[in-house]
Amino acid sequence: MAAKVFISYRRDDSAGYAGRLMDRLDREFGRDLVFMDVDAIPLGTNFSKVLHEEVAKCGVLLAVIGPNWADARDEHGNRRLDNPNDFVRIEIAAALQRNIPVIPILLEGARIPKATELPEDLKELALRNGMEIRHASFQDDMNRLVRGLKGQADQGGAVDGGAQSQRGPSGLWGFLRDKRNQQVLSWLGGGLVVAATGLWAAFVYFSPAPKSPETKSPEPTPPSVQADCGGVAIVGPVTGATITGGTITASDCAPKSR
Repeated sequence: MAAKVFISYRRDDSAGYAGRLMDRLDREFGRDLVFMDVDAIPLGTNFSKVLHEEVAKCGVLLAVIGPNWADARDEHGNRRLDNPNDFVRIEIAAALQRNIPVIPILLEGARIPKATELPEDLKELALRNGMEIRHASFQDDMNRLVRGLKGQADQGGAVDGGAQSQRGPSGLWGFLRDKRNQQVLSWLGGGLVVAATGLWAAFVYFSPAPKSPETKSPEPTPPSVQADCGGVAIVGPVTGATITGGTITASDCAPKSR
């Protein structure tokens, strides 16, 4: 999956479960594709602004809801969900506003609050389908959650929600880190090597052997003919022959009769 998973939780209600949840999702999808505010928000930054930006990047938000989630109180005894600046409210409201899938993660028998128990910008949460996670069945429950997230990725184009435009390096990195994609790429690479080897073998087998340069038979040496006693002797065609006039002395030839 290419889009981030945003984990929204309340520290005094579900910090331990949220940490275990993040560790498991890190192993499945990679640390760069899981956001939880414990160590992800830089010091000195605007908390609310960063939360809105991170929610905008995510493809799904997990709202971790423990037994005291809806009724958590601040130091003055006021319910935290009634405070517009409550960070949990900011996170979930931003995801609902952007139509990003919000999955309630219900811990140890907790329930999704009714719409009448929620502020106006969170009422939609009461209609979202959630799943339970318990300590006794944590691994099995997490397996179901991971399958559900991967299923949403396959059906909805990488669980993009409001992050459909996130197709940069993080999306490519997420694709390459997926174990199934790595296996497919390894198969394709092996297939290309086999195909290239087969083509080369076929080329070598069917290519004609190189011809050796033809050797020319030596041209016959024109005959050298010598004329005796002032005569001219011609043997065979004259063309190309060398006619040599010998040096004759008087003693070599008989005197001619007059």
